[in-house]
Amino acid sequence: MKILHVIDVMSVGGAQFLVKGILETYSENDDYLFVLRKSSDLINVNHTNIFFSESKKKYSFLPIFEMLRIIKKFDIDILHCYLLKSQIFGWVIKAFYRKNIKLVFHEQGEIMMNNSLIFKLFMKISSKKVNHYFAASISTKNELIRKADINKDKISVLYNYIILSRFNPENKLKFEQSYRKDFDITESQIVVGYAGRLSKEKGCEILIRAIPFINHNIKVLIAGSGIEKTKLIKLAENLGVTKKIVFLDFVEDMIKFYSSTNIHIIPSHFESFGLIAIEAQAIGIPVIASNIPGLNEVVINNENGLLFENGNSKELASKISEIIENEDLKSKIIKGGFENAKKFGIEPYYKNMASVYNNL
Repeated sequence: MKILHVIDVMSVGGAQFLVKGILETYSENDDYLFVLRKSSDLINVNHTNIFFSESKKKYSFLPIFEMLRIIKKFDIDILHCYLLKSQIFGWVIKAFYRKNIKLVFHEQGEIMMNNSLIFKLFMKISSKKVNHYFAASISTKNELIRKADINKDKISVLYNYIILSRFNPENKLKFEQSYRKDFDITESQIVVGYAGRLSKEKGCEILIRAIPFINHNIKVLIAGSGIEKTKLIKLAENLGVTKKIVFLDFVEDMIKFYSSTNIHIIPSHFESFGLIAIEAQAIGIPVIASNIPGLNEVVINNENGLLFENGNSKELASKISEIIENEDLKSKIIKGGFENAKKFGIEPYYKNMASVYNNL
């Protein structure tokens, strides 16, 4: 069975790393990748079956005909489309050129945030041609049903995976002093980490607003870039907490980042799935997250992490202090998080995905 994975760009992102891991781990299988456009922050994928569109225009239809040539040359059975643009092109191919090809849409969470009528209309119209959907969480599946009227029997929940051989406590021991040395963080300081885009939905503002309510010697490391960065820096200045924060911009080596922290915070307002939570848990970092759909499927309060009310900075500060002060609770959460993370390896992920392919 030959699968053509289709994605808009191979820049840094959750869907991109999913595809990268699949192709590199299962390189002997008949998996191919077509990328609709090149980007400046291209991530490397160690695989031979990768094709990039020659189109230099953002709204070109050329990729459709390039995909058709690949489908014909390699006798592709299934189109597996990630992100909206690839889904549109996949639907066009199925509807007008290759009616017998199987079409799979992989929903990573846009359905949870995109409320435009055009998007909802496309999802409803395209559903007649889509053979199956993968949803990154139960909450994502529910939104596909609610917003786009997708038949629940056509949706499989496929939680994202991590590479457990990379994210583990052994690697943490190698790098736990990395950022402490780089930024003169003392042994007595508690390092609180945040990783993600600096955009409104990711809620980094909530973490910064929590800092004045924490009566402990902390340093906050913020890994990420985005349109909210200038506002966040100004907020830190206004709150008088600038000296307690280090803005790192984009961090490539996340293992080194997690390893340098004592607590990891995920203050998002919207999440389809808490991949960052799983990565931190696997390395042995206690996680505190917003109590929202998607996140609260993988972070279970007082078992493998702590949850706080979405947007409530004071409660977040209280949870951070609780982790710092209660060693028994911290140990329990670290142990529970590590056991939880072991469920999210790439082997069961690929097995479940392949089972759906075979059923198609």
